[in-house]
Parts: sequence; C-alpha cells; structure tokens
Amino acid sequence: MGVVTPRVASGYRAGLRASTTAAASADYVTDISYTEYGSAACTLGVATDNTVFLAPAFTVDGVAVLRSSDFGESWRASVPQGAQNSRHRSYLYFDDVDDRLFVNAGRFDAVPPHPLRTGFTLGVSDDRGETWRTRTVASKARMAAKIFAGPRRSSPGRVTYLSAPTPFAVRVRPFVNVTRQVIWRSFDGGVKWEMAGGFDIDPKNIPGLPSREYVAFGKGVVGPDGTVYIGGRYGRRFAVAVSRDEGLHWDVRMVPGSALAKYHNPLHFLLSGSRYLLPESTAVDDDGNVYVVWPDRDGLLHAAWSGDGAVSWSRPVVVSAPGVRDARFGAITATGSGRIGIAYYGREKGRAFHGFIAQCRDFGTEGPVFVGGRYNELDAPLFPHGFCSDVRDVLLGRSLNELVRVHFAPTGDLLTGAAMQMRGRNRQRPWAPRSRRTERQAVLGRLGRAVDA
Repeated sequence: MGVVTPRVASGYRAGLRASTTAAASADYVTDISYTEYGSAACTLGVATDNTVFLAPAFTVDGVAVLRSSDFGESWRASVPQGAQNSRHRSYLYFDDVDDRLFVNAGRFDAVPPHPLRTGFTLGVSDDRGETWRTRTVASKARMAAKIFAGPRRSSPGRVTYLSAPTPFAVRVRPFVNVTRQVIWRSFDGGVKWEMAGGFDIDPKNIPGLPSREYVAFGKGVVGPDGTVYIGGRYGRRFAVAVSRDEGLHWDVRMVPGSALAKYHNPLHFLLSGSRYLLPESTAVDDDGNVYVVWPDRDGLLHAAWSGDGAVSWSRPVVVSAPGVRDARFGAITATGSGRIGIAYYGREKGRAFHGFIAQCRDFGTEGPVFVGGRYNELDAPLFPHGFCSDVRDVLLGRSLNELVRVHFAPTGDLLTGAAMQMRGRNRQRPWAPRSRRTERQAVLGRLGRAVDA
C-alpha cells in the first residue's frame, strides 16, 4: 500500500480536432495510491484540511468509507450504521463548506429476500465518519442517486440535493422504462427531505428525439449564485438541465457541437455502457462559469464552457491527452477563475485502459494548455483487458466501474478516485486485499507539484 514513485507530467494543447504536445512546467508529477480495499464505482471527497475520503470500500464488516490524512500513505475504514449488510456500492459526497459527509446506497434487489425495494439508505456524518445517522430517502427511485450541495438562491444558507432517475436508471423496453429525473432537497443538512421538481428523460416525450434513443443525467453542481446545473446525455447530444429556483423548475439546454456515441439497443448498452454514461461531467468555478466534458463518437474527450449560465457555449475542444484513442467516464472539476481539472480512463494502444489526470489554469483562453498524464504504473493498467460488464450485476441494481471523481485539494493538488481491475486480470500489480473477495480495488490518483519544485 502507499504511493508509488511519482512520474513527471507533460503538457499538451487542446484543439478542435485533436490535442497536441505543448511545452509546460516540468515541476508537476503524477502518482497513485493503492488502497488494497475492494471497490466498484469509486467516489471521492476532499476536506479543507486535505483529508481524503473514498467510497465504497468492501470490507469484511460491510460497505465502508475510506479516510486518509496523508494523501494515501495510509487508510482507515468506517462502516456507516445501517449499511453493514448492504450488497450495493455506495455513493459518497463530502460537503467541504459544512464539513459534512453523505453516503447513499440503493436498496433495490431483483432477488429475495427483499425484491424490488425502493429508495436509498442515506448515511450522514458530522464528524467525518466517526458516527452516523441513517434513514431511507427518495422512495420513488431505485438506482443511480447523486448527492450535491450549494448555496441557496433565495436566502442565506445551503441546500443539499439528491437527484435520481425514476423509476429505474436502465431502460429496457418494453419491460423497463425511465420517465423522469426527480430532484429532492434538504435545507437542514440531510435531516428532512422534500421532493422539489424534475424534468422529463423519456425520449418519446422529448421533441426531436427518436423513441429508441438513450437519455441519462449525472451529478449536479451548484453555482455561487445558487443556480443548479445537471449535465448528461440527451440522445446523441450533451445537454445541461438548469434550475434557478432551487430545483423546482428546470430548463434543458443543448451544448452546440456536441456529438456522442450512437446508442444501439439495450443489449449493447449492458455490454458497452461505458460509452454512454456521463456521471461526473459538469463543473462550475468560483465566478459561476460552467464547464462540461464528454467523449465523442470516436472516443476523444471534449470540453466546453459557458459564462452566461449555460445559455451560450464556447466551441468544443479535445481535452484528452495526445495518443489517447478512447476515453471513458470523463470527470471534471473547477475552482478559482477558469481553472479546471479532468480525469478519465484512457486507452492508447491495445485493449488496456489507464488512469489519466490533467489540469488547465485558464480554460477560457484560445488553445488552452493542460499539464498531466497517466497516473498509474505503465505495466499495471487500471483495466488490462478493457471494461468487462457483468450483465447480472447491472440487472440486480449494482454498479460496476461507471464513476471517476476528480477534485482539487486545498494544497492545489488535483486528486481522482477510480477503480482498478485486480483478481485474475492484473498480475503485474501484487494485491493483498483487505476486504472480502472482489475483482476491483479503490485507487487514488494525484497530480501535484514535485516536492523539490
């Protein structure tokens, strides 16, 4: 366990059709921390004192949250009360303003003893995982709930939001249909919840979309003025849903120039869902500028930004590193004025996917320059043989590897949480699992300044 030898990061310039190598400061390095805890879709949070949280961690005591105060040199696991026996991965969100930790896990199962349950088990901790209060929320939904928070628009204080598709996240017509993205909100840090509003995600009800298309939205973000943004796939275009009244009403706006991979059919989705899902694709900086990222139909990662609340957008540019032929699960974060960070799984040659991370200090300029690169060891890719979808787990409501989370730490380092395929598939990397038997472990990637810089 611990952090491996850092590797020098490189620079590249975003372009309209491809990114190109560019000169950049050589004092940035990338590295990776192997937690040795089993995981699936890894989520990340960072506190104001640089404490790092990762979830889920599949321990012998249940689904846990990992905590590190030394950027991954050591990890401590905490199991929220009420989630000890959960078979589902958990989604973590850390509110660094209120210093509050949220962990939610779906209750849906297609098999006994509790088939077809609804809602989510939500754990909230005000002491960073030492103690938890747990309750069931969002009874109309079953899968893919995302939690986020931000300032109120109408008055002082903060709002915590929970967004989820209803009644399911996976559409398999004519048996299962997705109808609406519903948003719940809490004004007291997750104690009491109320349903706010939502927007239609059923293609047959959306003008201009074929009824067979696929619509799915990811995690939301809140601007400094309280405006809420949720980005996602809107057929073959990227779109952002916007609410200016704390989730009550929504306006869905297309991003011009976005072109996503063609959706074929439900079977193709179950086998290649990583080409369609955009779970962490939206960010907002301190000035209220909105940033979005998505993989195009050829697998290149694109990004665009808006300075007027998602009304108009910049021309999209390729932000995946030169040599990356296929990018999946791109995630984005923003801070300051125009500073963004991205992370994703990227494939260069062969079938192996590596972990990539990069940052740009002024994305609003023409031809923005990124610095970053691969953070895992070259002979230990995160997914040596590509993504292996387990149809059975998808049908049971469990998640596979569809999340990458990226976040700036107060030190200025850029951190990412991801999963790494292990059992039987990554023999280059020795693994002493500190959890129950599982195929993946949680890892922490980092892009930061060299110690002697």
